[in-house]
Amino acid sequence: MFKNKRVLMESIHKSKAEKAREKTLSDQFEAKRAKSKASCERKIARREERLAQGPREPVAPAAVAPAPAAAAPMKSKK
Repeated sequence: MFKNKRVLMESIHKSKAEKAREKTLSDQFEAKRAKSKASCERKIARREERLAQGPREPVAPAAVAPAPAAAAPMKSKK
């Protein structure tokens, strides 16, 4: 039993807020789980696609252009 109507209303509001909080947390957890599962499936699909293509030729490191460090001289502070 509740002492008065105000205490009853506070109890009702508190329980409703707790239910809503639990529902939002469970919804967020389900969304995170679905997102993680989809990501894992995409990763597996990419891996299978790469394996189906066969071995790739290694890219030569000389093909990558080095950064032009000497091309632009640094400005000196005065």
